Amino acid sequence: MKGTARLLLVSVLTVTLAFSSCNTGNSGKKFAWDPGIAELTGKNLGQWLRKSPFSNELQQTDADKIVFTNAEEVFPFMGRYNNAVEALNYAYDGTGTIYREETVLYQDPEWGDLFVNAVLLFEDGEVFLKDHYSATGSPVFGGVDAVMRTNSSSLRETGIYGTYDGNRKNAVYWALTGGTRYLLGFCQKGQLVFEVAIPADKGDTLAVLDKLKEVNRALGLDITDWETAITADLETRDTRETFWKDPFQGIYFTSESMRDEVRLKLKDTPLKPSERPFDGDYSFEYPSPGGKVVLYTLKKETGKDETSFKEELQELPSYTNGLNHIFYEEEEQVQDRVRGVAKTYCRNNTYLEIHYEYPASDEEARTVIHGVLKYVKVSKF
Repeated sequence: MKGTARLLLVSVLTVTLAFSSCNTGNSGKKFAWDPGIAELTGKNLGQWLRKSPFSNELQQTDADKIVFTNAEEVFPFMGRYNNAVEALNYAYDGTGTIYREETVLYQDPEWGDLFVNAVLLFEDGEVFLKDHYSATGSPVFGGVDAVMRTNSSSLRETGIYGTYDGNRKNAVYWALTGGTRYLLGFCQKGQLVFEVAIPADKGDTLAVLDKLKEVNRALGLDITDWETAITADLETRDTRETFWKDPFQGIYFTSESMRDEVRLKLKDTPLKPSERPFDGDYSFEYPSPGGKVVLYTLKKETGKDETSFKEELQELPSYTNGLNHIFYEEEEQVQDRVRGVAKTYCRNNTYLEIHYEYPASDEEARTVIHGVLKYVKVSKF
């Protein structure tokens, strides 16, 4: 999309009840406040974020109305975080990885369109930004042709970043999107993730950095790297050290869809492609102290539709990953080795078999294999 996108808002009259902004926990997940985060935020993300040193908030709620904004198009990187495996997500029924999320938008008279964003996670674990994002336009603001328009954003690292210590991390990036350059502050404190984007088109790097320091102090973030930063630290770096690294490897590429039909979480494991000859369509392995660890795949046809396929296997242990249901069975064989096979439905009366074998006494190998099975991704369309 050419030019700089502006924040817009549309209100639509409705008689429906407003939704709550936090999960009810119907999935059985329980959220426990970290005492430090509870004290920092007052257990109210909205009130806490509004301590930010900006003015002229763009109201996103209105009595008896549904409010739409194009914020996701203007800021493709806003609130889009990944853990080590996949994108974090929020769900009203509590099945997501995010317990609560809050975004405050501003049309600040001095700084322009910007946001502050925070999420609370059900479980701690390192969170990442990606180096590139994209978002399609909204028909609400651009008509039916808007969905054909894409707004992209690229992020560049600076010299300001801290290594994750098991609880905390922070970084400052330059983000370019829709013709606007932003100084993007990102930090994590255990279950709390925070992000702020400050427009920097006026070219006064020192002023933007000083504003980030104001945010740091106003919200009580206490990030030393931000407070002690100088403008030289904001020079862009040709590195990708702090961004999310996709752990998935694609297999079964189809020319029809121009993409891989199956994706396996292999890149963060010791499993490497096997040398030919090997069993299956694709094979991966690595040596362990107790013997070789092997995983290979076969794609087969079935006369069953997906519902019947799953009903036949429903008594087996399984993993659920989005629309994918992965059933598996295994047994300890002679010579103290475990052999197993997992199955998941693909599409058009086909299914995937994943065969695997590892030493029975090797718990690390079992963790590796089941880490792959748990996150199998199969394209259904």
